Parts: sequence; C-alpha cells; structure tokens
Amino acid sequence: ILMLPISSAKGAWTPFVDSLFTATTSVCVTGLVTVDTGSHWSLFGQVVILLLIQIGGLGVVTLAASFMMMAGRKIGLLQRSTMQDAVSAHKLDGIVRLTRFIVFGTLLIELIGAAIMAPTFIRDFGWGRGLWFSIFHSVSAFCNAGFDLFGVIAPDASISCMNTDPVVMGTVTALIILGGLGFFVWEEVVRQRSWKKFSVYTKLVLTTTGILLLSGGVIFLVLEWHNPATLGPMSVPEKILNALFQSVTLRTAGFASIDQGGLTEAGKAGSVGFMLIGGSSGSVAGGVKTVTVVVMLLFLWTRMRSKQTVTIYKRTIPNAKVLDAMTIISIVAGLAVVGAVYICAVCPVGFVDALYETVSALATVGNTTGVTRLLPVSAQYMIIVFMYFGRVGILTLSLGFLMGDRAQERFQYAQTNLLIG
Repeated sequence: ILMLPISSAKGAWTPFVDSLFTATTSVCVTGLVTVDTGSHWSLFGQVVILLLIQIGGLGVVTLAASFMMMAGRKIGLLQRSTMQDAVSAHKLDGIVRLTRFIVFGTLLIELIGAAIMAPTFIRDFGWGRGLWFSIFHSVSAFCNAGFDLFGVIAPDASISCMNTDPVVMGTVTALIILGGLGFFVWEEVVRQRSWKKFSVYTKLVLTTTGILLLSGGVIFLVLEWHNPATLGPMSVPEKILNALFQSVTLRTAGFASIDQGGLTEAGKAGSVGFMLIGGSSGSVAGGVKTVTVVVMLLFLWTRMRSKQTVTIYKRTIPNAKVLDAMTIISIVAGLAVVGAVYICAVCPVGFVDALYETVSALATVGNTTGVTRLLPVSAQYMIIVFMYFGRVGILTLSLGFLMGDRAQERFQYAQTNLLIG
C-alpha cells in the first residue's frame, strides 16, 4: 500500500525497500525511517502509518480479541491463554476484562493527549493540520513509535522544533512514560491504588522507571551542558527540560528534541545504554526491559557476596528467570555489536554511531545519529530484521534454541572444573 502513488505526497511510486522499511518500523513501533514521514507521505500514507503504529502498539492479538468481543463471540480457553501471553499477564483469570481495559484505556489516554496538544498545533498549523498533528503525535508518543510530521517545517526536525514548548514536550513525555510502563502495571495501579498491595513486579517497574528517568536526566545534563550542538545554547530551564526528555525518549520512544548526531561520544555511549534497557514487559516499549536488567544486576550483586539465591522485596527470584534475563541481554548485546561491525564494513561511519543504530533498531527506539539514510540496501534489510526481532521478542524467536532437546534434560553429564576469571 505504501508503494502506491496515492501514499506519496508527490503522487509517485515509492521504492519497495523504503516502503517495506517504513511498514516494518511502523508496526514494530520503532521510528527509524529512510524517508521523511511528514514531507514524503501523503495524508493517506500517513493514515496507513498511523494504523500500523496503533496495531503494533496494542498488538495483533489484543486487537483481534477486542474485535471478537465487540462481535459478541465467545472467548474460549485457548484464546484467553493467547491473550494472557500477549499482554504478559500473570494469571488467566480476568484476562478478558484486562484486555478490554487495555483497549479502552489506550484510546482514552491517546484522546486526552491529543486534546491537550491540539490548541498548540491548531495555533501553529490551523484547524485541519493542527488536529491531525495532535492525533498523530499522541498515538505515536503513547505507542513509543517516535514518528513525527515536523518534516514539513524542516527535514528530519523531529520534535526539536517544539523543544521549548512545555505543553507539547510535557504531554509527549507523559504519553511515552505511560506507554512504556506496561498494560499489567496500569491495571494493577488502578485496581489496587496502594504500594503495599502492588505485586513485586509492579514495584520493580515503577521504582526502576523512576530511577532511570531521573538518573538519565542528570547524566545528560552533565555530559551535554556545554555542548554547542545540543544543550549548550539553551537556557537552564530548557536544558533541564530537554535532558529529561532525552532520558525519556531513549526508553524506546524515538523522538529527538536535540540533534542525536551532535551528542558527545560519552552522550552517545550513555544513550546506547538507556536504549538497550528500554521499557517494561507487556508494554509498547522495546529493549531488554527494565526488570530484566534489574534481575541481572541483582544476580551479579548476589554472586559478588558469594550467595546463591537472588531475592528482592523478601521474595526469591527463580533461577530460570535469572537465566532468561542473562540470555536475553547476551543475545541482544551480541546482535548489536555484530550488526554495528557490519555497518562499519559497508558504510563510512564510526563504530559508536553504528552501534547506536543497531541498538536503536533492536530496542525499537527509532533515534538515529543520521546513519539510517546512509545505509546501503543490504544494511537496511539487516535493520528491518533487527526491528522485527526487537518487537516480536528475542526470547520468543530463540525459544527453540533455548529449550533444545528435551531428552537431554532427563540426565546430566559428570561435572568438570574450569578456571573462571
């Protein structure tokens, strides 16, 4: 559909690789683009992209279940189990109610976000385009997609042309955070309304998210304070606003309020770390997920103290979960490094910029230092695969390899001693 002339602002055919890249980055809610969204695509093409973003954000299973409920069809046990896996719910009981809460909650939050931003966009772009801008950017922000239409103002401007507007920046920030918390966390916060009643998972998500957002803001303030290409020319309030936004958007949102290519090398390295972490499980966000990183850090802290059991909030984390966390982080980090080396081999860019690009794709972030447009076709296809891996889930795709031959689990070989460290 995106290849068709009706999808292009110039009424011309769009090359297959660009159309496939855009479709993938839309449904995988990544935001990396080979053509500017605001200037290249017509209104029809932008609507197609927005629908793909919404489908990718909510998930195909969640949308299919909502259509079944609206049609009055009975939701069987198999469908309920699939819905449970789709939203990372802990139990099967109440899964239909949770799915209904997710769909209506998503639409309500996106509508509120659009309503808050509408006056600003209508003031700047008129009624028609202003309303469309508010709807598009609200959905894109909540789904952590990072797509924007500001290319009509300046190519590849992203949200940098609004980086001094507290209403737009604050609304987009709130939408990104809400989208990245996870559907299960929402439901539990609304239902329990008490920290003591929250599950260990919800406590970890909320605590980790708060720590990452604040620490990220401080880190970018320190690293970029005097950088003339990013925060340097801004006033102190604007520096604080944009440093906090940088910390938020790297959690898989993909909007850029400052030039990512202008970051210091230390700033780029810090950005890679935050992108790799990402949001929370069962959300629209990507990355290895907050709790996954927490489990790994808890495991390392436990081993450093010569203990065997990983615990948090007076609860023990099963060894299987620890191994899953280590596996996911190892696979994502390994793919990112290999992909970066390949980009360096076929494209004249530095390793840090190449690593920034591959982590952004695998973590479905969408930020770029300007490498995406420089990639040859072979590297573009690699990024397409990385975005798909990042959205569907590394652990899901590698499940067969991780499980291996079940027959081997029935016995153990004799142990051997190795020198470690």
